[in-house]
Amino acid sequence: MQGGRGPDELPRRGVDAAPASRNAPCPCGSGRRYKDCHGKVETATTGELTGALMGRMHEALAAQREGRFDDAIRAYDAVIAGAPSTFDAWHMRGVAQLQMHRFAEAEADIARALALKPDLPLAASNLALVANGRRSALAEEEVSRAALPRYRPLVDETSALPRATFGMRCFVLALGAAPALVDRIVADAAAGGGEVVRIEPLAGAGLSAADEARLASAGADDVVIAAGCDVPLGDWTIAAAPRSVALVVDGAALAPVVDRLRELSGQRRRRVRLALAPDAVVDLAPLPHARLAR
Repeated sequence: MQGGRGPDELPRRGVDAAPASRNAPCPCGSGRRYKDCHGKVETATTGELTGALMGRMHEALAAQREGRFDDAIRAYDAVIAGAPSTFDAWHMRGVAQLQMHRFAEAEADIARALALKPDLPLAASNLALVANGRRSALAEEEVSRAALPRYRPLVDETSALPRATFGMRCFVLALGAAPALVDRIVADAAAGGGEVVRIEPLAGAGLSAADEARLASAGADDVVIAAGCDVPLGDWTIAAAPRSVALVVDGAALAPVVDRLRELSGQRRRRVRLALAPDAVVDLAPLPHARLAR
């Protein structure tokens, strides 16, 4: 993650995949070989990193390379709990937080890593990247807030999420919303008696070609519910002609909400029902929307 990137090149989900060769340059942009950078796990300064914790460290790195940042963070949590002096656990957990745009958490973790090894420029560079990312995110949020009223014609006044009745399909897209919330949306959608199709994106790669083809075939007997805003949707939204489309916002950032709203509308071909997850903190005013009950 070191050097060369400006605030507009803030790492997004899944961008730091492992290269084909461990001798290839690290995709983080540090200029070092992958095996000497993010492919390397440094031992704890006190020598307390056991074989089991080393396994969790490699598990975390693999999840992070695949874009499964929550899984990576949980594995880093386990390493830190068992070996709190492990530089790479703090540092890479901070990088994972940065990739999810959780700037406060990223700053705290990387600062802790620097306290353990203040002479490593990689962590200092990533701490600077956190500051740049925070400034970029704030600027992006201001632009999205100013533009939000223009998206009012894309939002359906209906607040309830659509259901699939008998003979209908309901596609539920898990696009970054909490798994428990996605489970709840699936269960509620199924209560109408129709067929529910749950679609998960590929780690770090968006929707599969097969899933995009199924979604593109959505017609008057189908409804689509996107749960979360983290994953770009692709061109299927233009080809699809579902009976109803809904977006459930689960997060704090406004910019991805605007992107998913525009995509789900089929680039302004249809209106989208808009709902907030129970714990979402993003402000959607002046767009009409509902908040899901706890």
